Amino acid sequence: MADQPAAGEEGLIMTLFNYKFAHAAILVSDLERSKEWYARAVGWEHEFTLDFDESLGKANKYGTKGRISMGKFGGVPLEFVQMEVSLERKELSPHYGIFMCSVHTADLKPVLKYLEEQNIPVTRKMNVGRGALIVLTDPDGQEIGILGPPLEL
Repeated sequence: MADQPAAGEEGLIMTLFNYKFAHAAILVSDLERSKEWYARAVGWEHEFTLDFDESLGKANKYGTKGRISMGKFGGVPLEFVQMEVSLERKELSPHYGIFMCSVHTADLKPVLKYLEEQNIPVTRKMNVGRGALIVLTDPDGQEIGILGPPLEL
């Protein structure tokens, strides 16, 4: 980085900080139910669960104690957060922000068979561009995508 401008100098670009993706977090109403649903529906792998004081609420602006469970979703860290505050089920929002987390697989046919055997409802199933998308909806209304090659619909 010797040829690059120092922090604060004109021309410094953010890619020089060597950022790495840390995790995504989904706010849930029932931590145990969400852990079970994500493990069963999309193979989320639990790593740890922690209880937090109000510091978690300060970080996420809900202002209360809470719990988190961290795990992996398609190899990517995905955290579930349950706060001691009453919230509503997620609906399609007119606001910008993350609206879907997704994973990719080489063959969607066995996935569809598994979901049917497990009685996990498919919210939408469609071909999009050069591939296909299966959408599931978690118990709190968060949509989860499973991408793969085009399907014969």
